[in-house]
Amino acid sequence: MTVTAQRISDTEVKVDQAIYAFESKDKADAFQHGLGTDSVDACTRSHPPLSTRVAQTDAGPAEGEPGSIISPSLGGMT
Repeated sequence: MTVTAQRISDTEVKVDQAIYAFESKDKADAFQHGLGTDSVDACTRSHPPLSTRVAQTDAGPAEGEPGSIISPSLGGMT
């Protein structure tokens, strides 16, 4: 099973919506290499990350910002 991974930095690897941080480039390399044949769960057991965080998603406008605003004409409703 192949999992798509994106290298964020020398010590961080993004898989789906999670970013895994490692203490060294070598450990991040081993984790990413393992994803070619193993599942994410198997790789995190074999190469435990220092931390895992949720990746930010670009799913539209930021919370609290208005989208399109439709207002009545200045003359009011007729």
